[in-house]
Amino acid sequence: MKGSVYLFACPAFADWEPPLAVSMISDTNKTFPKKRSYRVIAFGLSKGPVTSLGGITVLPDVDVGGVDLADAAMVILPGSSYYENHDPVELVPLIRECVRQKITVAAICGGTLFLARHGFLDDVRHTSCGPEWLKEHAPDYRGETQYVHVPSVADGGIITANPFGFVEFAAEIIRTLDVFLPGFLEFWVRTIKTGYLNVDSADPTAGKMKE
Repeated sequence: MKGSVYLFACPAFADWEPPLAVSMISDTNKTFPKKRSYRVIAFGLSKGPVTSLGGITVLPDVDVGGVDLADAAMVILPGSSYYENHDPVELVPLIRECVRQKITVAAICGGTLFLARHGFLDDVRHTSCGPEWLKEHAPDYRGETQYVHVPSVADGGIITANPFGFVEFAAEIIRTLDVFLPGFLEFWVRTIKTGYLNVDSADPTAGKMKE
């Protein structure tokens, strides 16, 4: 399987949306029992610094032109209010090529707006902040019948999520990239959602809960 995942360093990106997924799939995180890990590469519209919604500065590794799809397992588009007033058309050829090559595209919140605006959601089941919100900001959106009111959806090589569906978004990314050992993903999601980790109930060698 290809070894890199590209994360779009979008201006004013929502800090809480991509980190859970990124931290779990990254090859720098060796804490959890994994089948495989990935190099996470941040890319921007340029290589200039980008400031998140919470004021964190990120320096992209490459610009859009530097994304190497020959080694890309996934492209992640985090949410941002930026998409409501700007349309980063520089991403369109990249996402179109991802779809053509069957490289998964994962988008949350405002990232789904970008996909809707350019027709990438018209023929796949998806979610976002609401179909009317998509139609308001993306007049050419034609995917209303495919919209699902759930935290996150994976269909046709595209993962989408509501801004507060970041746990489910991370889970779909982890599942698609086949990161965790069998049984561990369910345990991981349940632990995140309940907010309490009981290490005594986990078997790291088997990647599942102990009996």
